[in-house]
Amino acid sequence: MYKKPLYIALALCFAACNSEKKEAEYPLSVSGTIDGAAGKYLKIIDMTKPGFLPDSIVIGDSGRFAFNQKSSEPKDFVLYIEPENNIRVLPCPNENVIVTATYPNVAETFSVAGSPESERLAGLLRKHHQSNFVLGTLNQYYMAHQLDRNIAQIVADVRAKSDSVYRADRQLHEQFIKEQPGSLASYVALSSKLGLRANLFNIADDFKYFEMVDTALMNRYDTIAITMMLNRYVAQTRAAIELRPKKDAQIAVGDTMPDIALSNPYGDTIRVSNLKAKYLLVSFWGSWCRPCREAHPELRKVFRTYRYRGFDIYSVALERNIDDWKNTIREDRLIWVNHVSELNYMDSKVARQLGIDAVPFNLLIDADRVVLAKNLTPAQLDAKLAELLK
Repeated sequence: MYKKPLYIALALCFAACNSEKKEAEYPLSVSGTIDGAAGKYLKIIDMTKPGFLPDSIVIGDSGRFAFNQKSSEPKDFVLYIEPENNIRVLPCPNENVIVTATYPNVAETFSVAGSPESERLAGLLRKHHQSNFVLGTLNQYYMAHQLDRNIAQIVADVRAKSDSVYRADRQLHEQFIKEQPGSLASYVALSSKLGLRANLFNIADDFKYFEMVDTALMNRYDTIAITMMLNRYVAQTRAAIELRPKKDAQIAVGDTMPDIALSNPYGDTIRVSNLKAKYLLVSFWGSWCRPCREAHPELRKVFRTYRYRGFDIYSVALERNIDDWKNTIREDRLIWVNHVSELNYMDSKVARQLGIDAVPFNLLIDADRVVLAKNLTPAQLDAKLAELLK
């Protein structure tokens, strides 16, 4: 199993934790107990270092775990045993974060102490996880009644209740961001995703919220890694919006997608028109895009189901450098072979040509490159392919 030292040395201390910026590094630690998880590996992702593989530590016999490092600014850690069941904490220098949870329902049971930013985030996440639980229950109910005579009414009821849960969770996040835009928890809230839906916030449609958090963080903590990442993303999007034609030129269902020819990680050119698939998912993503990566396990299942029935995937990565790209393909086990990139991030010519200004984004096309659907979740893609390839 891959392991690397848990230390990062960054630039300045985060003012929310200690009101002054200091150049020196200070210790921070995360420890706690996950009941029922003794002997399991706890993975740790440092979200301030996108593209890096997770660290791993073994949870002790009593469910105890601990790790520490020195840093001059706050960290954004995702902790998990299984990726879909994770804890997120925002420790600052000189803080000792204490986490408690019960396995296997880690996300629903965890609590945090010793870190104001982490505690704020935990309060939001507990409500968010409850919304996810309700959506999961509704999906189970639908799956158990697919053969009922009144399935049409069941679908309508489940959809109405799901939409209600989505609206309530979205409103919760909006209010949270408006009340404390300068909190790191608001930075995390921007990337929240509910069930198999798209993000609660999409920068193309919700730019004002991204700009609100970016402005508040830059006014207070303009040199930390977390703020700088968001600021670059917002600045690039603002530039794209200013250059965007007044009329939306994004490719639509029924259009014929232009041919794409891009290089894979080994320098070979892969052209869409040379692929022999009956149906091809052209997927735009990035190693830095958490919603993209959260969808990969389910997308992998869909690929395995239909790969020998005429389905394939053409992945266009909006990346800054080749190492992040190759590491993520390996880490997320993206087993299809058509991986391409221009390695120019959001300045992708292909993305601009198709009117794409945010990821994840995908197009399902047929052998003639006619767009049959776009922005499908893995579950929606599965249902569409089942219909097309029955």
